[in-house]
Amino acid sequence: MKRRTKIIFTVVAGAIFIFLALCVIAAWASSRMVAHQRPYHWDACVLPEQNFSNETIIDIVAKVNALVSQTSEGSVTQAVCLNTNPAEIAQYPPDPTVKTEMNKLVEAYRKDETNWLNRGACGFETCRYTGKFMARHSLGCEFQAVASWVQLDYAEKPDAIHLGRNPTHLECRAYKISPKLKLMAEDVKKQNQIRVDMNPVTSAFVDVSRASLWSIDVPTKPNETTGEFRAASVFSYLPESSVLVVIETPEAHKMAEKNLKEAGFWESF
Repeated sequence: MKRRTKIIFTVVAGAIFIFLALCVIAAWASSRMVAHQRPYHWDACVLPEQNFSNETIIDIVAKVNALVSQTSEGSVTQAVCLNTNPAEIAQYPPDPTVKTEMNKLVEAYRKDETNWLNRGACGFETCRYTGKFMARHSLGCEFQAVASWVQLDYAEKPDAIHLGRNPTHLECRAYKISPKLKLMAEDVKKQNQIRVDMNPVTSAFVDVSRASLWSIDVPTKPNETTGEFRAASVFSYLPESSVLVVIETPEAHKMAEKNLKEAGFWESF
């Protein structure tokens, strides 16, 4: 009986020892891992908690890269790549006359782009962010949330997180304004429902096409933004030829054509 008791005690003690050992190992492993860790070398380190207060994305990326390099003892020198190249703008003019107007509109857009860059508008690397980077949390999760807030382009790749201006690609296209859309524009004018900084035709076009690049978000204070207008740098209406020149994303142009056709406002050149 005593021998059996001794065996039971030994087994229980051994089980407790193994359990405690596993707890210690789990705690040690947990301290060396991050939540929702990505399967890439740039997300392998546990970083100390960081607090950012009204800092530009440029500064945040630089600080995080330096911190990752320090924590990984130089094995990872760049966890985040920030692409500051302006969006490409492809032009699709139906004729030489419209090509000239497209060039003017693209020039206006580029000039306006500098204004938004200087003001730290959303979609630019100068946009400011206030928030906390949680300790032992994936860089992917954290930068995904930041990119969503400041409206930057975001992608995870084996070499690093890639951030860039949003949109990254634009197209300048021309739309033939149909008589039916002109009638709608007259009705919009009569009802005093013209959008800010637009003529009646452009406003009616937006109502039907659902184009949205004419509005841009600008931070007013930490974690708050307000929408501002830039219709003059993305639309150019040519009344003499009934043509509207538009800068938008490729996806928005496809949607605009679809919406115009479904509503019966489409007219080909």
